Amino acid sequence: NNPVYQMSKVGVPIIGALKGHVITGGFELALACDILVGDKSTTFRDTHVKFGLAPCWGLSQKLQRKVGPGRAKLISLTARKVTALQAYEWGLLDLVASGESMSSFDRAVRVADEIAANDATMVQRYKRAIEEGGATDLAKGLQRERELGIAHYIEAVGDGKTFQSAKKFIGDESRPRSKL
Repeated sequence: NNPVYQMSKVGVPIIGALKGHVITGGFELALACDILVGDKSTTFRDTHVKFGLAPCWGLSQKLQRKVGPGRAKLISLTARKVTALQAYEWGLLDLVASGESMSSFDRAVRVADEIAANDATMVQRYKRAIEEGGATDLAKGLQRERELGIAHYIEAVGDGKTFQSAKKFIGDESRPRSKL
């Protein structure tokens, strides 16, 4: 019955397109996303303390990892609203859509398209390496990255497809470039 736990089991990136108020439980759901895209109307507010509620979906732990413990305490212990600009500057929002020419949803779809243009297996493995490494100290994270990388290259060399695909991509001067 924990949607955040279910989201953590999804192997592909989850992109949250936010508009308007992201409050308490919605805030916790947003923090379960891999990438957050908002617009100028996006605001965050943790009202757990205001109403005597305890966070149960990870807000107390994930928020401090995104914005630092001091800012997490400021946000959560005051129940203060955080604007889109503050959220972007503090690292809570990854992108802010202008709103005039592109909505947060449109911007999120554009990011999803860019991700989908890459090797699907590597996207999933890279996401896993970031998540597993972020849950431990740097030395253990680096070791886990090496383990995952070696396993990937052993598999890639076995069929040769990944190497040939990378060689072709690097040599292609007409390849698409990021528009972010």
